[in-house]
Amino acid sequence: MDNLLRWRDEYHVLPLVLIASIVVLLAIVAAALWSRGSIADMDSKILGSRSMLQTAYDRVLPGATSRPQLVQLGFDSNRLKARNLSGLGVQQHFMPATSREFDQLDPAIRSCFETPDRCSALIFPMAEPELAGGFMAAHAAPAGERGHIVFLLKSGRVAYKAIEEA
Repeated sequence: MDNLLRWRDEYHVLPLVLIASIVVLLAIVAAALWSRGSIADMDSKILGSRSMLQTAYDRVLPGATSRPQLVQLGFDSNRLKARNLSGLGVQQHFMPATSREFDQLDPAIRSCFETPDRCSALIFPMAEPELAGGFMAAHAAPAGERGHIVFLLKSGRVAYKAIEEA
């Protein structure tokens, strides 16, 4: 007991360091729990189910919906890990095998072959959101892709939309 009292007297700052360490540790745990809850809330509110996804998709109007409006509808390209294609990527994605298939393409897609500098595309994977697991699960690759939602943007507005089932 004598050794403990002498040690405490020699290191009088140690209790303050221990208290500060405990406070920092509690703050880290609280921030992690708060962050995990906010990710789960965001995923469940925006496109959390197939029906919500279909409702949001139906609200997109070709020719009228802009890219910021897509984000408001829940199609956030960063959060949902969408592929963003430039004009050349659009041509590669939609390139048909034959000239007959090219003639049957939607006019909006064909116009992007003529002016690729004005076109881009967003391709959203259709997968159930991973709500459990926190940060690592939120940034992991989708486990069960069931197809894609494609939005072709011309001059910043949706010119074509499609659901491509896998």
